[in-house]
Amino acid sequence: MVLQELADKADLSISFLSQVERNLLTPSVSALKRIADVLDIPAGSLMFGAESRKGGVGIGLVRRGSRKRVVFPDSQIEYEMLTPDLRRRMSALWLKAPPRSESGPVFSHDGEDAVIVLRGRLKIEIGGVWYELAKGDSLYFNSELPHRWRNDSDSIAEVVWVSTPPSF
Repeated sequence: MVLQELADKADLSISFLSQVERNLLTPSVSALKRIADVLDIPAGSLMFGAESRKGGVGIGLVRRGSRKRVVFPDSQIEYEMLTPDLRRRMSALWLKAPPRSESGPVFSHDGEDAVIVLRGRLKIEIGGVWYELAKGDSLYFNSELPHRWRNDSDSIAEVVWVSTPPSF
């Protein structure tokens, strides 16, 4: 696909895409999502590039202070990558869900997800059924089922969310 074709399909200007391609501009999450939709790839694969694999094949050390982060505009929700990138067989994200926050409408993707609550409480809807998880609880499900999450509490929720294959 040529740049003009991508620009037309993603409803973005060719000059904008060219500047992003040359690392002159940092695109918004919504622009990356539009590009990913056109390319039919997970948006996260554009947000988190593959790390150098020097120093050992299949080994990816991610230090706490150097995790890749995604913060959405006008939102307090934070995601941090626990795996080096989204080009592996699985991804692990540290999710910080502020009080009264939610992921948005239900969505689905290929594969399976596992969620472990480290702090607070989190509700997860899977196939129209809500599951409430507290600190120490875990949930495993087929991610082809429509799902979403919500923090109804007055406290922050912190969870580890694992997906295979990687999805964001």
